[in-house]
Formats: sequence, C-alpha cells, structure tokens
Amino acid sequence: MTDNFKDIASLLFKPESLKELFERKLIELDLNQTSVLNILGIQSRALTKILDGTQKLIDPTVLVKLAHFLQLPNEKVFKLYLDAVERNFPVETAPPEKIKFIRENFDLAVLKKAGFINSLTDFNHIEQRLLARLGLRSIFEYRKPPIDIAFSSGYFKQESSLTRGFWIKAAMACFEEIDNPNDYDREKLITLFPQLRWYTMNEERGISEVIRLLYRVGVTVIYQPPLQTLQLRGATFSVNDKPCIVLTNYVGFYATLWWGLIHELYHVLFDWDEILTNKYHLTDDSNEQLSVQERESMADNFAREYLFSNEKLKTLRPFIQDASYVGDVAKDNHVHPSIIYAFNAFDTGKNDRKAWARARRHSPDIKEVIKKIDLPWEDAHRVEEIFEVRKSLIYI
Repeated sequence: MTDNFKDIASLLFKPESLKELFERKLIELDLNQTSVLNILGIQSRALTKILDGTQKLIDPTVLVKLAHFLQLPNEKVFKLYLDAVERNFPVETAPPEKIKFIRENFDLAVLKKAGFINSLTDFNHIEQRLLARLGLRSIFEYRKPPIDIAFSSGYFKQESSLTRGFWIKAAMACFEEIDNPNDYDREKLITLFPQLRWYTMNEERGISEVIRLLYRVGVTVIYQPPLQTLQLRGATFSVNDKPCIVLTNYVGFYATLWWGLIHELYHVLFDWDEILTNKYHLTDDSNEQLSVQERESMADNFAREYLFSNEKLKTLRPFIQDASYVGDVAKDNHVHPSIIYAFNAFDTGKNDRKAWARARRHSPDIKEVIKKIDLPWEDAHRVEEIFEVRKSLIYI
C-alpha cells in the first residue's frame, strides 16, 4: 500500500465517534437535540458529556436508549462510549512499583494545581514531567532532601514535606545545570552591595542585571514560583561550595522580590559557613523554632534598612498619600517607590485599611518583572534546554 493510499484510507475509514454518529442521525431524521432529549429522558448537559466521553458515571439504560435511537447494536454504542472515556481518562499503564514510588514522593494534587501536571492518573505523563524538571534520567534517582538541617530546621507541617522536597530538588537541578564557573568572592560581593539598590528603579531589566552581576562574583540566583502549602520566601543553597539563591514571591509584590534577594544575601554574607556545612537554608514562615526566627528577624531588618530605613520611613510617613513627594524621595534614595509603600503597609496595615491597597496600586506587574527569569511550572522543557538558552542571556 503506497503512502498516498494510506493517507486516503485513514480518512475514509476513520473510526467514527459516538458524537459524530449522533449528529449525523439528527441530520438524517431532521430532528433537533431538544426533541431527542425527551426520547432519551436525559438532560442536555448529561448527553453532551456522554457523547464526549467525559461522563464517568452513567445509567447503562441511557446507552441502550441511545443505541435504539441510532439503530446500532448495544455492543457498538457501549464500545464507542468506553473508547471516548478511555481517551479522556487514561488508565494507569506505568508499572505498579513506579506508581507507588511517585505517589510516595510527590504531592500530585499540589503539582496539578500549579499546572505542572495535567492528570492525577496518567503516570507516564507525570513521570516525564518530573524527569524533565528535576533533570533526572530515571524517576528512581529521586531522593527527598532532608528538611531538618541548617538553621532553618524546625517544626515543619508534615503535609507540605513532599512539596518542600520537590521544590528544593527542582531548584538544585537548575543550579547544577547553570554550574557557575566563578569562585565565590565575599569581598567582591561587599564591594558590589552599594550598587544593588539602584537597580530596583529599573522595572524591566533591573533584577536580571543584578543576577548577572552576582553571578560574576560567584553567587547564582534563580527565580522559582511558589507552590501551594509552602510558606517559603526564598532559599540559599550551597552547590559546589558556592552560594546559590532561590527567589520566589508568594506575596506577589515587586518590593518583596527585592526584599527577598537582600534577605538571602544577608545569609550569604553572615551565615555562609553554616550553610556551607548544611547545604541549604530556607526562609520559611512556617518555622516556629525561636533560634531560626531570631536569625530571620536579623536578615529581615538588614534588608529593610538597606532598601529604605525605618528612620527615613518615619519621616516620610505623614506624606505617604502624596505620590509625587514619595516618588521624589524614592529617587533621591535610589530605590523604587513601591518599596516604600510596601514597607509602610507592613508597618501600618493593621490600622490603615488603605495601606495595602496603596502598596498594590504602586507595585509594578510582577509577571512582567520576572518574565525573563521565571520558570513556570507549566513549562514542559527539560531543565537542560531551559538553561542552555539562559546561560547565553543572563548567566554570563
């Protein structure tokens, strides 16, 4: 059989669907769907789902009635319906041990909500997505990272441990792929620090420019989206004995993105020996350990004072509703005005109902800001492919 004949044959003898047969019968009998609904004793929405194969629970007598209407054998109608259901809801075809491993190591409901996977039962699809994002060749290579290390250890909620482990491993895969060749130089980082605040004023390129500058002094930075159940605001890793920072932004403000970066850089500057020993530090709002909270508070204060000090904010606060004045003060201090509004809302939000609305109004669209560095969970490319491009644009 020639290729041309095969193509024609595939069109002529294409298997018919239940929906196609039903629509053809309507034309043949010159009926509308409403009149048929009465015959079948079914509602329009239910009939549509049966014909599309998206109705998993069904009264078999409805299919019998449908077979009579179509003048087809019951067996054929049942088969066409089941074929459609199977296309919409694939059965588990992966080996049982692989399915068990995936279920034990990943919170699939969270990953589906994030758009990382589109099915909870198609384990071939789930496996391929996990392999791509984690940079693995076999799913059995995956090992959950320990969560009780470094000074971020504490009383984590058990239900989020699987998601936390996936988030950490996904970030580690990115850092290993980037493989920063520059040695970490603390003195160069200190020298670079006074310049960083100025880049907040450049909404379009500021964050990517700073990532490039930090990369050259041996500090690698990526952005990774948040996941449901996690209260992570950032993380600092040791990869090949070099600092690697993960930015995330579950709050959704431009200010918190920058605040998170400076917060993590504090840990690089002052807690690096401990991170180097324990491999990573998580900035986690759910951690209730007092020693961790104290150290996090120190990093918070450092970031606040660096970006726009409390003393300056107290002086400015009486004029916070004067956008022009706030803009001038921000410009004089080489900082984006949205950072001032966000810090003010954090301090006064309980008493000033308009504070957070004002901060939101003045915050740039975070999606636009991070689009050059974002790693959407929906992206199905392998991590190697993603960073092959980015290493020539950002990590240089």
